[in-house]
Amino acid sequence: MKVLLGLPNQLIRLDGMKARPAVSPPLGVVSIAAYLRESDWQGTIEIYDARLGATFRREADYWLFGDSDERIEARIRAAAPDVIGISNLFSSQIDRAYRFAELAKRAAPNATVVIGGPHVSVFPLEAIARPDIDYAVIGEGEERFTQLLLALQRGDSAPKIQGVVATPADLDLLRSNPRAPVGFTDPLDSLPLPAYDLVDMPRYFALARKGLSPRFREWGKRPISMLTSRGCPHKCVFCSIQTTMGYKFRAHSPEYTRRHIRHLVDEYGVDFIHFEDDNLVHDTGRYDEIIDFMSTFQPRIKWDTPNGVRGDAWTLDRARRAKASGCQFLTVAIESGVQRVLDDIVRKRLDLARVDDMMRYCRQVGLRLHAFYIIGFPGETLADIRATVDYALDRYRRYGVVPMLQPLIPIPGTDVYDQIANEGWHEGSIATEYNQVKTAEFDPATLQAIYRDYLRKRLLIFALRSLIVPKELLYNLKLILKYPGGAYYALRNALRANG
Repeated sequence: MKVLLGLPNQLIRLDGMKARPAVSPPLGVVSIAAYLRESDWQGTIEIYDARLGATFRREADYWLFGDSDERIEARIRAAAPDVIGISNLFSSQIDRAYRFAELAKRAAPNATVVIGGPHVSVFPLEAIARPDIDYAVIGEGEERFTQLLLALQRGDSAPKIQGVVATPADLDLLRSNPRAPVGFTDPLDSLPLPAYDLVDMPRYFALARKGLSPRFREWGKRPISMLTSRGCPHKCVFCSIQTTMGYKFRAHSPEYTRRHIRHLVDEYGVDFIHFEDDNLVHDTGRYDEIIDFMSTFQPRIKWDTPNGVRGDAWTLDRARRAKASGCQFLTVAIESGVQRVLDDIVRKRLDLARVDDMMRYCRQVGLRLHAFYIIGFPGETLADIRATVDYALDRYRRYGVVPMLQPLIPIPGTDVYDQIANEGWHEGSIATEYNQVKTAEFDPATLQAIYRDYLRKRLLIFALRSLIVPKELLYNLKLILKYPGGAYYALRNALRANG
């Protein structure tokens, strides 16, 4: 049996911070491949990432990045797979995944097509209703996909595996919790190291050096994203992580994490790591051990936390050690500058006073800090929204904490998405895009006006800090030179804010 694991080409809109695609080795796919080849399943595995063609094509009001449909179909036909697994990380990209499935069935009509990822974990019936898709996998894929292949290998096309959906009746196998309907791998150390040898690592690094790196604001020549933990015990209304990774915090041991990092450095020359964990500092003792290990490298392996960390786990010593170990910047997930909104609406369980402490610590040790904010939650007043904008800009002025503020994106599989849908707090259909909410307090037009004013003020603070803080000037010049497209669109949007 031959398995082809595929990643579709990418839809992009060349606007603002989306001014370029981001490409990195596919963490989920290489983990599934590693688990599969260590199982009892017999066969061969090939990974095809359609993004690596790295071409741009205009399609109506958006762009496609990666191989053309013709190239994708030819590539699948040449592989002649028995099973095709399709990975899709974002609801905003689901149409590309469905198109990949169409091309897959056309190129290999006798192949079994399986799709996984967050979107189909929430909408499995939507996926299997398509004639080109045979199975949808809910949640983590390592064990479920392997069990499905073992079943197919022994001739069982209708296995009863929790989280593998071929018919509506298969939903009866799921747990009653709609946010975590399946079980999850535990302990994580039972997973083998990801199968990086099955993908073209030099190609990913080459694209990173051309500005198509996995994350913004990194300076590595061989960067990579990695996860050292999964799951989140917190219940923020806007986050969908529980659907694919569950509520329980599960972490690789420090020993496993050290082995993983050492493998990346020794085998692939990785010089920059993006720790993508949702809860990197949830277990502070484990985090400290990882940072101690990062401090052993000479020269330092640079790292950051682009997915955000908690703001209440920091001490001055922890900030100092992060800086000394090679951290280039931390990103803290604050969400709102109003404690009532955090407590009653976002359900974040975060004390803003502790966040201010973290900001002071980072400024004191010279560690760059970014912050996530979201405006436009149902239940927010206009005063709340303006207070969050003021908070974000004030901390930028006072502490140099770069604000990354955006209107709410309703993501399928979240409490806030269901709330908006059930209450009718939207115009037309709900899209997985910014600024969809309409309540008695605000509508998209009002929120857009506030957001435009924020962009203008943010640009002014950016310019002022660049003039009066030499380190900021040098850093920002490097950023603009590396990401000229992103800088152009950010400037254009801020200028538009002036009318």
